[in-house]
Parts: sequence; structure tokens; C-alpha cells
Amino acid sequence: MAGDFKHSFKTDRRAELSLVVYNVGFQKCPPSYGWGPGVRDHYLLHYIVSGRGIYETEGRTFVLDAGNAFLARPDAPIYYRADETDPWEYYWVGFSGPAAPLLLAQTPFTPERPVLRPAAGDALRQGLLEIYKARSSDYPGAVRMAGYLQAALGLLMEEAPRRGEDALARYARQGAAFLQQNYSRAIGVEEAARQAGVSRSCLYRAFQSEFGCSPSAYLTRFRIQRAGELLRHSTLPVGAVAASVGFEDPFYFSRAFGREVGCSPSVYRASGKK
Repeated sequence: MAGDFKHSFKTDRRAELSLVVYNVGFQKCPPSYGWGPGVRDHYLLHYIVSGRGIYETEGRTFVLDAGNAFLARPDAPIYYRADETDPWEYYWVGFSGPAAPLLLAQTPFTPERPVLRPAAGDALRQGLLEIYKARSSDYPGAVRMAGYLQAALGLLMEEAPRRGEDALARYARQGAAFLQQNYSRAIGVEEAARQAGVSRSCLYRAFQSEFGCSPSAYLTRFRIQRAGELLRHSTLPVGAVAASVGFEDPFYFSRAFGREVGCSPSVYRASGKK
């Protein structure tokens, strides 16, 4: 149909960053154009600038128009379709990484609230456009896109409610932020619990609720993520990589890396595995 367009970018080179853009773009959809039903392996954020459509997830249907934003979560069944007579135009970004759930937890989006009408809608649209303009499959491009994505999510964070916040979610975010900021040191769960102001068992429950894993597993995965980045983009020996991400024993690091990634650090580096 005349007037329809699609500008998109997708990368198969998923950099070892704590926040990674998988795809980004903007589209004026033809009538009844849709996707699904299906699931994604990453988060997918859309912002509608004109027109109408529907979004279905978790057994609920939302009728959306200009000014709405909707979020799809990994492995959650979704379906969305443009209106037959007034199809929507939207901007989108798909992303993942260890920091993604932590950042999204500080926005008004929740599993129970997958649709928003952000006050900073035009700024959000511009932020998504900046991600697209920074598109590149190389490592510097991945860093630039992640920076613009973080700025866009920051706009949504400013609209998050500050009252009535779920206590466990707050403890999990505080603990995760401490672990991410101090992963290179010899830190433990007890220290993270102290920083969050709760007991070790409470922090464990908070992490299980918010991230689906224990604090120690979260820390290990984050360290392995950083190690993969160093292995891919530095010439540091494996032992130095281990020390750089907080592993005092290089042999334990190799075992942990193998369990998480499926191969040894040296094989990972040599194969150029993503």
C-alpha cells in the first residue's frame, strides 16, 4: 500500500555487554499487518506514533493508539496487529543482557502492566531513532546503541511510581546494582545483603522473585558475561581475564565459564563464539 515503509536493523553479532541491542527500527504498517502468535528470546519495546492496532499477551488484549508503548518479555506469548483502516506507525527496539531486567524493573512496566502511555513520548521516539542512527554490527556500534537504549529507558524510569513500590523488587535491584558495580572484587552475597539492608535469606527470595536465580548465580553470570567481553576484545591471558572479573582461582574460573557458556575460555576465544 502506498505510504507504507519499513526501516530496520538486526545484528547477528550479539556483543558481550550487560545491555545489548538485537534489533531496532521504525515502520508504517500496511493494514492488518501483524506478528505472531509467537515468543521472542529478548525484550521488545514498541512506541506508537500514529494509527491504531491491538496487542495480545498472557491472555489479555489491548487496543492501542498513538502515544502508547508496549513491552514484550522473553518467552512470553505475544501477538500484535495493525488496524485494518488506520494502521499504526511505530518505533521499536529489541534488546537483552544481564542489565535489561534490572533497568526495566525501574520503569513503570511490569508483567501485569505491559502497556504504558509515557508522558515523554516524543522524547522516547527520538531516543529510539538515535539507537537506529547509531546502528552497526561492530563492537563500538554495539556500545553506542546500548548507550542510547539506556538513555531511552531512563526516560521511562522518570515516570516510575515512587510510592507503593514492592519491597522485594527494590531489594533485588539494590543488590543487583551493588553486584554489578563491584563484580571485579572478592565480594559475597552477605555484603550485597548488607548494602540492600536485608538478610541473606531475604535477598535470596528477592532475587528469585525478580530475576529467577540466586544472588550468587546472578553474580557468576554477570562475571562470565564480562569475561566473554574481555576474551573477545582483548589479548589478556585467561588468568588475567579471570582476575579482572573477580575470580581468584583461574581453574575455578575455567570450570565456571565452561558450565555457563558450554566451552572453555580458550576455546571460546579461539572460535570467536558469540
